[in-house]
Amino acid sequence: MKYPLAPIAGESLMGLVARVTAENGYPRTGTLLSEAGWVYDNKPTAATTNAEQLPVLAKILVVPYPQLLHHAHGPEDGSAIIHWFGGRAWQSELRTTIRRYAPASLALSVHHRAIWQLTSVPFCPETFQVLRSECHECGITQRWRYANGIATCDQDVCSADLREGPAEFIPHEMRGNLGIYAGLFSHNPDVRAASRSQLPDPISSLEPHDIADLALKLSPWLNDQLRGKWLTNPDLTMAVISALHDAVTLLRQWPIVPADLLPAPREGDNWSNKLGHAVKQARIGRSSARVKALFAMFLHGLQQEQPDLSQSPDLTDLPSADEGNDIIGLISAKSTVRVLRETDTIIAKLRAAGVFKLTDVRVHGVVRPFHDPEEIEELARTKPDRLPLTAVSQSTQLPRYAIAQLMQSGLLAPLTHPYWEARYGVRNTTTKAWAAFEAKIQAKADPAIVDGVPLQIAARAIGGRAKPWAGIFTWLLGPHGRFGLTSEATDLSHQILIPAELIDTLRMLENPLSGAHVEDELSGADASEILNLATNQFLKFVATGRIRRHGKAYLAADVLQAAAEIIGSVEIGYRMGLPPQSAQKWARKVGLPTIHDAGYCRMSFAKIMKQGAWSA
Repeated sequence: MKYPLAPIAGESLMGLVARVTAENGYPRTGTLLSEAGWVYDNKPTAATTNAEQLPVLAKILVVPYPQLLHHAHGPEDGSAIIHWFGGRAWQSELRTTIRRYAPASLALSVHHRAIWQLTSVPFCPETFQVLRSECHECGITQRWRYANGIATCDQDVCSADLREGPAEFIPHEMRGNLGIYAGLFSHNPDVRAASRSQLPDPISSLEPHDIADLALKLSPWLNDQLRGKWLTNPDLTMAVISALHDAVTLLRQWPIVPADLLPAPREGDNWSNKLGHAVKQARIGRSSARVKALFAMFLHGLQQEQPDLSQSPDLTDLPSADEGNDIIGLISAKSTVRVLRETDTIIAKLRAAGVFKLTDVRVHGVVRPFHDPEEIEELARTKPDRLPLTAVSQSTQLPRYAIAQLMQSGLLAPLTHPYWEARYGVRNTTTKAWAAFEAKIQAKADPAIVDGVPLQIAARAIGGRAKPWAGIFTWLLGPHGRFGLTSEATDLSHQILIPAELIDTLRMLENPLSGAHVEDELSGADASEILNLATNQFLKFVATGRIRRHGKAYLAADVLQAAAEIIGSVEIGYRMGLPPQSAQKWARKVGLPTIHDAGYCRMSFAKIMKQGAWSA
């Protein structure tokens, strides 16, 4: 984008795309994304993209990948949960087609708030205005595909200013409770924590999205207009808002159900049978085990006509089927599956691989493995912040083995628990660690250096071996490293500018790491990077049989052996002070032999250099 825009705190990802669309003169978001190669149809995927897909969008928008990742709501490892600004939300609640808005909020700031995407929040917590999705002039539902900016109707024949449309405001007496409810989905973790702090135990111990889920489950029982109805029905919006207010009132007074909130049967209702069926159904569905248990307590209280829910069976612990829950200091395998949001099969495989700390406990005569709760809870807390090595490589255009070296050297803090690599098959860091690394680069860069060779190109002067990326960045960040940064490039390897006179220093750097500097197998991109070959040259060389494959990977031993035999024109040029094309002409002139058209013979080049014959 010629005119990029920075994301606003709490802004939706598609809202940012729409603002950039208008700023850069595109007619609609669909045009911008399709021209950039993004797969886009009537059900946009950009809002729920995952870490593997997002780097391309970060490049399009010219926004740092970790920052854009914060505004994306990708699924949590294929589950029904999505990432939500460091918290969580249910994927089914995210509206990805219809663009809802609050006119009064747009008048304050023309950007689309991410929370407007959640069907469970039918109002804006800034102005407490009920959200609408239709244009007030033409009546057409606003959709992301056609959006051009945020405050304008997406219909070309209309283009009304959406800030001028009417919308209902929520009464002041309801705003306190509804502010607590909406705060559970705030982009600000302090606001989420503040909402939880206004609720008693055991409600406050739930995750924010679970508290909201419990409020939604209670709502139909607190407003008889909603029983048996879809809560997303626009004709019931004010009834849903009123019920959510009452649900928060109940949660704030838990375990006492206020007398004015006790639901009463409607005329003709078979209340006893309805409650009995509801209790049986309470443990079914997407909700967490804890939410299901608390909801069952509420229904049991209604059955017994007992407003004090503390008199109900103590169902706030895990279900009774989860044996061993009373063993102090340990949690069961089923609890681990729930906390980590994994499947029984995955946890069993990881447990067999020796990933977890385990204690064998005899339960009803059977020995079963139990987990360390601190270990499992720490893994669960870290999961939303996980950043795979592959995603960092894509966004920076550095090879994967370079990111692995940064982790090995300690320059980039890795996730060290064996769970991460065993579960995902790659090394992992966190968005926080990557942001800290980028901050070091920004702080060390010399603003006076505006001309130089992009790091990725300068590194091609290094050949015959895997590049010492840990050594390169240790030098760059050390007292003798000098480099500049350009804002014209979108990835780190092209943003860093190396002064031409320091490229020879770069070529002589060694790796501070002990042991192998690459894995036993390499991706095609990493292998061609080590050989300084373009993709088509590399594939031709592979076709000769000199480099063996293992599945989609290439054997590192073969790649390193080939690197020791081949030298490219770029490396020759840097070593001789010539441009690559001039280096090619010189190589042909002196008769430097080639190896399968992939490059020149490194040994012959070394002999010529030693004899001084290159001056011819």
